[in-house]
Amino acid sequence: MNISNLMTREVATISTKENIINAAARMRELNVGSLVVVTKYEVEGIITTWDITSKCIALGSNPAKSLVFDYMTSPIHTGTTKMDVLDAARIMAERKITRLPIMDENKLIGIITFADIANALNQFTKDVAGSWKTE
Repeated sequence: MNISNLMTREVATISTKENIINAAARMRELNVGSLVVVTKYEVEGIITTWDITSKCIALGSNPAKSLVFDYMTSPIHTGTTKMDVLDAARIMAERKITRLPIMDENKLIGIITFADIANALNQFTKDVAGSWKTE
C-alpha cells in the first residue's frame, strides 16, 4: 500500500521562533502530540510532547522563555509519496521514531504515524480473516 493512502495531509506546524507555551497550546488545540517545525522555506525539525516534558519542563526551563528551536528534534527523517507503507514502518522502527513527515519535491505534504500504520494493519487483518469461510 502506498503511503499516500494513509498519511494525514493536514500537518500541524509551528515556527522555530515560537515559545514552548505556544507549542503546547497549539498541540492541545489541534489534539496532536507533535508539530513539524518549519521556517519559510523548509522543514527544520519536529517537536513532540516528549520533547517538551523531558527536555524543557523536567530540566526546569521556563517554557515561556524557551524557544521551539532549542528543544525540537533535528535533523529529522522524512519519507516520500513514492514509499510503500512497509518501507515507512521499517524506517520508523530502525530510527525509533513514531512520526514520519512526508515530502514531495522538498515540500511538506503530509505525516504518517506508527498508529496510522498499526490501524491499517489491524483493518487489513480483519478484512482477510473476515473473507475466510469455514465449511
